[in-house]
Amino acid sequence: MAALVALTGAAFADGVESRNVVGYLTKESVAGFNFYAPMFEPINAAEGINIQNIKLGDGATSWEDNIQVLDEGGSTIVTYTYATADESGLDEDGWLDAEGALADVCLDPGQSVIVQTSEASVTITYSGQVGVTTTPVTSVAGFNFVGNVSPESIDIQQITLGEGATSWEDNIQILDEGGSTVVTYTYATADESGLDADGWLDAGGELAEVAIEAGLGFILQTTNADVPITLPGTTL
Repeated sequence: MAALVALTGAAFADGVESRNVVGYLTKESVAGFNFYAPMFEPINAAEGINIQNIKLGDGATSWEDNIQVLDEGGSTIVTYTYATADESGLDEDGWLDAEGALADVCLDPGQSVIVQTSEASVTITYSGQVGVTTTPVTSVAGFNFVGNVSPESIDIQQITLGEGATSWEDNIQILDEGGSTVVTYTYATADESGLDADGWLDAGGELAEVAIEAGLGFILQTTNADVPITLPGTTL
């Protein structure tokens, strides 16, 4: 799932910065499940990232491709089916709710979704303002769909947990590039693991060296609710 992030106006003179750099993300799907995390802030939208801003391109299959959103309690996945305007009779291509209307569903900052496509190499696109700060998320007990919302690859160790985290139980689950195997990295504090820092451990008990690409979503499972999760922002 190669990612292409295009940033317009990313270089600035000393002392000059931009709060509305426009970013574009294009990913190619695998056939099956794709974890996707929109990292851009919507332009002129205060209510969050609407799923209709996540677009499918060539190769998409109406009535079969879908987007799956975990509810606020972290226990139920709600599915919205993709259809083109020609197939649905609506005004535009998009994600349909159970009544067959274009769904009006917004994601929280840092939230990821599953995009399921019947075919491989379907383009998934999103654009918006590039955020420049870290993204704080508060966990539910159980599964949290989050992701790398920075428009650049990050190290898994840059994802931090705060008070309430549970060593040897909390974990990150990442779908491999083929979309078929989940790899799990377990959280432990330095006191518990005997290593140099708190962090995510691989199967050998060492701090994992894993790059998470821009726009990649994953599952972060916490035993307790209200654990602070910090996702890196951009370094632009």
